[in-house]
Amino acid sequence: MKTSPKIQKEVIESCKAGDEKAFAEIVLHKQKKVFNIAYRMLGSLEEAKDLTQEVFISVFESIKDLKEEIKFDAWLTQITLNHCRNRWKYLKRRQYFNSDSLDDPIETEDGNMPKAIVDPSGNPETIYEKKMIQQFIQRALLKLKEDQRELIVLRDLQGFSYEEMGELLGLPGGTIKSKLHRARMDLKEVLERSAH
Repeated sequence: MKTSPKIQKEVIESCKAGDEKAFAEIVLHKQKKVFNIAYRMLGSLEEAKDLTQEVFISVFESIKDLKEEIKFDAWLTQITLNHCRNRWKYLKRRQYFNSDSLDDPIETEDGNMPKAIVDPSGNPETIYEKKMIQQFIQRALLKLKEDQRELIVLRDLQGFSYEEMGELLGLPGGTIKSKLHRARMDLKEVLERSAH
């Protein structure tokens, strides 16, 4: 699994005891991971930012109940996925995905800003191609079923092992592998259809 910085057991215990400084350390070390999962699941920077905050509110409110034997990263990922599922349903009911395009700029107080942050290295053509490929893949991901998107995000983008995914999703390894294979095939099909 691609790991974000490891949280020390002592920090988690301090946070469970109500230490706000320890909680701030957890947020500092894990916010990027939570945001990345949320963005890939929802396809919106603004929604991912909001959801990241909600996840950490949930963590703060429920960490005291975290059992010793449960891995913190798996617990945090499960909370993140649950929030993503709920937000997806909420946004879908309000037809959010019918109007928001990944190509639309973000409206800020200072005017419109492109959603992709430009990498200052490399030539403009390469940067543009990378941006277009990322947007193309993100749009295709959003066309998959939610459970397929989860599998691809967890395995291919977050680097979870099959065993870790099995623990998170409550599925046997063989089932994970076959469902992931199907999800990848469906993603390939969506990408091929979109390319024509």
